[in-house]
Amino acid sequence: MPHAAPLLTVICNVHNDAERLPRAVRSALAACEGPDVEVLVVDDGSTDDTGAVADRLAAEDDRVRVVHRGVNDGAPGAPRNLGLDEARGDWVAFVDSDDTYVAGSLRRLVEIAVAHDADVAAGAVARYNERTGRLTPLPATDYTAGPVEPLSPGSPLWQDTIAVAKVMRRSLLDEHSIRFPERILYEDQPFTVALWATARRIATLDEVVYHWYVNNVSGEESITARRHEIANFDDRLAANRAIDVQLAERPDLAAAKLDKFVRHDLSLYGKDLDARDADYREAFLAAVRDYLTGLPAELREGLAQPYRLVVRELVDGSAESAVAACLFAYRRKHVERPLAHRADRWWWPYRAADETSADHDLTRVVTKEHAKGRRLRTTTCRDVRVAGDSLLLGGTVVDGDDGIGSRSRLAFTLVDRDTADVLATSTTRVRPGGAFETDLRLPTPGPDAPPTTAWDVKVDVMGALRSRLPVRPRKPRPVEVPADVALPALDGGIELYRTRNGNLSLRPTSATGDEDGDGAGPTGDAG
Repeated sequence: MPHAAPLLTVICNVHNDAERLPRAVRSALAACEGPDVEVLVVDDGSTDDTGAVADRLAAEDDRVRVVHRGVNDGAPGAPRNLGLDEARGDWVAFVDSDDTYVAGSLRRLVEIAVAHDADVAAGAVARYNERTGRLTPLPATDYTAGPVEPLSPGSPLWQDTIAVAKVMRRSLLDEHSIRFPERILYEDQPFTVALWATARRIATLDEVVYHWYVNNVSGEESITARRHEIANFDDRLAANRAIDVQLAERPDLAAAKLDKFVRHDLSLYGKDLDARDADYREAFLAAVRDYLTGLPAELREGLAQPYRLVVRELVDGSAESAVAACLFAYRRKHVERPLAHRADRWWWPYRAADETSADHDLTRVVTKEHAKGRRLRTTTCRDVRVAGDSLLLGGTVVDGDDGIGSRSRLAFTLVDRDTADVLATSTTRVRPGGAFETDLRLPTPGPDAPPTTAWDVKVDVMGALRSRLPVRPRKPRPVEVPADVALPALDGGIELYRTRNGNLSLRPTSATGDEDGDGAGPTGDAG
């Protein structure tokens, strides 16, 4: 028989994941060894043998219980709520069926929560790339050990909106009716915001407690990683509307919540709007305009540039300007046009002078970039070909802040992403209109090249006098490639591809997926 009153209930909702479920359940048991833990598996309407696998796990270990839910609505909220209703532990935690906890970690979280008389204790999450074996901590959960104040305008808790890697006092959840919204994705966000805002005291652990398994293979993304589907964005807006309702009586948090939405949530969709078709962009712009227009306008005034620009253009700018503002804000100050320079200030170029306001003044952005030794320019390849063992590139460089002189040259490099070693270089003159043509020698990976290998095409600008004057070292910038540019097939075991950030890169043909992902969390987001 299971322990009469378990200390901790770990809820694992699962749907059609029979193969990985045992790993998740056993990791949860190992994370809080002893008889005072239970793992509650909620079989969320599985149509394969997941339910039978869960029942076998329960038969093998009396610390495992199973609840079979006969329907599946495509979102984790309902099965998680069922798990909360059925939980018997004083503390509760969550594990996704395809992830794992670190051995002993949940026990340590409970101990630190009790030691600090806290309602919640949280640890760090690390992404585990299933293709490469690489483990990467999520910055959003990079806690130091000790207590953290409940949610406030400047709190780091805004970034940690995933339900896993935490233990929560069950009485707090029940007393304040904290539950997940149902039938939408990103249900973690309203849940954790309510948790952070309600907890009396929060404890943190400065160690990785949870491994989030990431599959970067195109076409096999998790449901929350399918941001090319407009329904995905609609769910994110629904989650944010739920948070707005929760915080209706906390006006002190409204501006910080908008800042989080604009900096993080919008960036995941806005940075690659140029890769979406016209129907997607139209639906996206209409949905986000409706949401932002419904928020008090004064909340925008506290946003830093270029996020203030993004909101303004999404609310009442043209479609072209709104998309351009998103790319500028979320993709390394991407520019399709030079900024307008008037009266010693830099302005958004999609608005006439008599239509501009403080929302369109980008002088501080330009000044900050210059202070870092960077200029605003975007180099884009629009013609990619192969000749022998060379990669032939042609395209344009847009000079955003008048930083390219008439005698400047572009210095292209092919750089190993892991080691930063330069494999090939070339220089070419910037032609009228910013046009360029160049070539780079292709890499020749050996048969034992690791699957993590990737090579990025990068570029820097050399002024006419650069070789004779001392200059501040600068990092070359990525070279972009539009989504509609056809990339030629290569020989020699390598392939060209466009990264999720729109950059031109190469990798061994045995490697699939993308290593410059965007940090979406297990079923919500972190980071």
